[in-house]
Amino acid sequence: MEKLTYDWNLQDIYKNEDDFFADFDKYKILIRDKIKKFNGKLKDKESVLEYFNLNSFEQKLATKIFCYVSLRQALDGKDEFSRKVEGDYAYFAQEVSPQLIILEDQLYKIKNSTLLEWAVDSDFADYDLALKDLVQQKKHKQPAKIEAVLAKNSAFGLSREVFDKFDDVDLKFGFVNTPEGKVELTHATYGKLIEHPDQKVRKETFEKTHEAFKNFNYTLGSLYLGGVDEKIFFVDINKYKNALEMNSQPNKISTAILPTLIDVVNENLGLFYRFEQIKKKYLGLKKYYSFDNYVPIGKMDKKFDYEKGAELVCDALKVLGDDYVNVVKKALTEGWIDVFEKPAKTSGGFSLGVYGVHPYILLNYTGTYECVSTLAHELGHTMHSYLSDKNQVIDKSDYSIFVAEVASIVNEIILSNFMLERCESKQEKIFCLNQILKQFYTTLYRQTMFSEFEHFVFTSKEQKKPLIVENLNEFYKNLQHKYFGDDTIMTENAQYEWSRIPHFYRPYYVYKYATGFISACIIAGNLLKGKAGYKEKYLKFLSAGSSVYPVELLKTVDVDLTKKKTLQGAFELYAKYLDEFEKLVKEEKL
Repeated sequence: MEKLTYDWNLQDIYKNEDDFFADFDKYKILIRDKIKKFNGKLKDKESVLEYFNLNSFEQKLATKIFCYVSLRQALDGKDEFSRKVEGDYAYFAQEVSPQLIILEDQLYKIKNSTLLEWAVDSDFADYDLALKDLVQQKKHKQPAKIEAVLAKNSAFGLSREVFDKFDDVDLKFGFVNTPEGKVELTHATYGKLIEHPDQKVRKETFEKTHEAFKNFNYTLGSLYLGGVDEKIFFVDINKYKNALEMNSQPNKISTAILPTLIDVVNENLGLFYRFEQIKKKYLGLKKYYSFDNYVPIGKMDKKFDYEKGAELVCDALKVLGDDYVNVVKKALTEGWIDVFEKPAKTSGGFSLGVYGVHPYILLNYTGTYECVSTLAHELGHTMHSYLSDKNQVIDKSDYSIFVAEVASIVNEIILSNFMLERCESKQEKIFCLNQILKQFYTTLYRQTMFSEFEHFVFTSKEQKKPLIVENLNEFYKNLQHKYFGDDTIMTENAQYEWSRIPHFYRPYYVYKYATGFISACIIAGNLLKGKAGYKEKYLKFLSAGSSVYPVELLKTVDVDLTKKKTLQGAFELYAKYLDEFEKLVKEEKL
């Protein structure tokens, strides 16, 4: 492998700010010209086709512009350039959004029979799903004048932006005392500190983090509930039954999947309680807290500096073929990844695809095994974006959120099994099995717990039940007791955890981690078994973008989430790993 890079090369998008502003000006001119050209003209096949083609060109330009701004801001939340551009665009959007809505309203006036006829016309091959969606969306459409007024309100969606700024820039957690000395507690160091072998360190880390959010409990409660009210406002005016339907219908996802998921996970909580009991005995703890789930057990003496982590991930992913791994190596060596924590840099990790360029990954790498797993995870997203962009027109390249977590979790599972097979001792094997079982906790159980909380909030609001922040704290506290069981202690500050979950500002997103994990268990299992023709089938899945609706797309890789049996299959695998884990732990303790 060539020499690794550690910082983003944003010059792949724009060489300099002058080039950026040239495109930004071009974009604004294009929008204004489009409004003039097609106003009152979108009636016949030729004009509609020309309109769609122009929109595709506009999308490619917009993707570069807004991804560049987002990435600049992710690197530095105080970045003056990105904040000024956002302000500039906000005024432009207020000017043109109402006109664009009136322009697009012409499409909704075209007869359904005509739209469906065009959808099977080869001239509209790139836009067939868009035409079908127009037919579906008509029943939820407001008159253009109302839509135009709504578009003028730039405050919609502001709660998420406010939370992100508060969380990434303003919030401070202080320092944690460790045997090695004082360590500043940040989003990046939290992961390492919460895995510290000393329970006192873990507890102080957990308590100081949640104490910081507790101090803003009423503010964050108002912010979150205000965002929920906003979403329900759009549910009502767009004539959906509820927020879950509004979130599910555009991608033809059954609203029954979420309640079924919650039921199946609740039926299998006993397996998770068993995992906690095994860990408690192994660690010799008199008191076992929820945050003790994170501490590694067993022993892994290997070091995971970034170079070693990258090598491990590449070796593990060889099961997906040389072409796949070669692109991963490009990501590692050509400035696609920003690796280490920096002041005011966005916390956590993400992957952002830039159509026509390449995806970018943000990490805050600190050298834990969890960081290696995060690298594999984000590379899964990146490869999904890369293959979809390479094989689909821009109108069909953006895969649904419902399948967005599948490729990332497949990579995590492949890495975990790769490590497990190469263990040199029982201690290493216990460590790796614990990591696999922890994935079930963090991605399946925990995300479903989040989903149950979120579903409670939305259904309460939709049923006109008044909610205040104390209701949120109390429900979350009871939910934690149910999910963690009677033998695990929840500290008083644990009830405020809901207020630090950024994904709650993206309604009905978190359950897709859980369904994605279940899908990934099936897919990774077939890949690791070397099932004939399955790798090619999976790569085709990654290349499909949004050209197929997500539930149907998953069926092409033998995953049917409409069946309860599919959801239950993940827990059968969990039980298998748990049996092996318990056996090894008992042998080590003899």
